[in-house]
Amino acid sequence: MKLLKTAIKKQNWDLAAHVIVLATVRVLNKGVKPDARKTKEKKGRPKG
Repeated sequence: MKLLKTAIKKQNWDLAAHVIVLATVRVLNKGVKPDARKTKEKKGRPKG
C-alpha cells in the first residue's frame, strides 16, 4: 500500500480512490488474505 500512502500525501485523491478500488477487487477475487503464505507453519512440539 505504498502507492496509497504516496497518493494521500500528495493529495492525489483520484489515484487514492483507484488504489482502494483495485485492492478491494483483489481481495474479493482472491479471498481475505491474498498475500498469505501457501504453507502454514505448525505450532507445538514435533511428533516423532
